[in-house]
Amino acid sequence: MDTELTLRNTLIDIPNDFRVLFPSIRYSALTAVLLLAACGDGGTGPEINVTGTFIGSYTATSDPGVTYEGVLQLTQSGSQVTGTLATNSGRSANMSGSISGSRITATFTYTDGCAGSASTTIDISNSGTQLSGTYTATDCTGTYAGGYSLTKQ
Repeated sequence: MDTELTLRNTLIDIPNDFRVLFPSIRYSALTAVLLLAACGDGGTGPEINVTGTFIGSYTATSDPGVTYEGVLQLTQSGSQVTGTLATNSGRSANMSGSISGSRITATFTYTDGCAGSASTTIDISNSGTQLSGTYTATDCTGTYAGGYSLTKQ
């Protein structure tokens, strides 16, 4: 008589000879099924959720030696991240991007009088409570770059 293993209505026949050579195959198969079920979506979705308010500092090569403060409000839905930025220099922007692993790739579209946009790569650390990265912006003052570090509140 053959041993049968059923996975999601799919019948898999395991010959007796194979069962004799590998008697623990049914336990291994069960363990594999349970481990895969515990993985949720198989690791394809984001593991970190960055929804929340982040406050911190940033610099710009257009103003060497000056440090600005900013508030970034983020909302994450799956791998999509959107948000708004407000700074103590009067800049404001909408953000749109995507998260993959511990990194967000995004674009800021400035909504203030200077207009323009910035592209950024954000590294996420400390279980999603710390954001840091660099950006390149073009607006009414020209093209410049900078860096930032923000902490979740």
